[in-house]
Amino acid sequence: MARIYGLLITGVLIASSSSLLVRWAGAVPFGVIAFYRVFITMGVLFPVHACRRGLSSSIHGFRWQYVLAGFFLAGHFITWIASLQMTTIANSIFLQGTHPLFAALFSALFLKEAPPRSTLPFFLLAGVGMYLIVSSDVALMHSRLLGDLLAISSAAFVALYLMIARMFKADPDFAKYLIQVYGAASVFCLIYLLATGERLSGYSTISWIMIVLLALGPNLTGHSLLNWASRHIEIYKVNLALLLEPVLATLGGMAFMGEFPGIYFYWGAGLIILSVGLLVYLENR
Repeated sequence: MARIYGLLITGVLIASSSSLLVRWAGAVPFGVIAFYRVFITMGVLFPVHACRRGLSSSIHGFRWQYVLAGFFLAGHFITWIASLQMTTIANSIFLQGTHPLFAALFSALFLKEAPPRSTLPFFLLAGVGMYLIVSSDVALMHSRLLGDLLAISSAAFVALYLMIARMFKADPDFAKYLIQVYGAASVFCLIYLLATGERLSGYSTISWIMIVLLALGPNLTGHSLLNWASRHIEIYKVNLALLLEPVLATLGGMAFMGEFPGIYFYWGAGLIILSVGLLVYLENR
């Protein structure tokens, strides 16, 4: 169990760099970033898997549920990256951090893995922490609130996406699962780009560097570890651990972009860290 949580926290740590890389990518449309993020990841995984297992093994074994997971992943990236461009890093990440509530609901409805009563204090602590951080945004202007609503939509998408990873935890070919999910996500992102008329090229060198780093770091490594953890422990626990991402991302925004949150951030972040720490401690005990 300690190994599972160790890799899960590592995945969260790597994924937390997403917000900074998106900001550093500059004026690249959020749909373009989302498309290349999953397309490059799939482009790395597919030839590696084909060399190890053979081309036929990489192509066969199609599951429509994996395509559905790709749709949810594409929706998560598009709405989350859009929210980052419409609100602050802190607001976007913490509102997107409502996903443990969606995960608990979906686990109970579809996986028959309702959170036990012993985990309720962790959710309450995390919920209070998120409320402290985002409560000051209720009266902000419409453009900021739109970004906040997109972040909440992103939360529902990521919970559904990880739920499918949990549903097929017995599938031995984890790499094929990732290839199909990332491949489907790239197709849905491309459809979105064609519908909106966004261009796929013509961006600066620094933008391409940030997009490649986003694909290889937070996506190929970070999200793959999150999917792997979802196959071994309940998704509401994975989503609760994911609440460390906003803490780390906001600290990154403070260090590298000069975005300093209000005093309530520190109280809220402390409660979130406490809730995740207690969960990991009790699980390993």
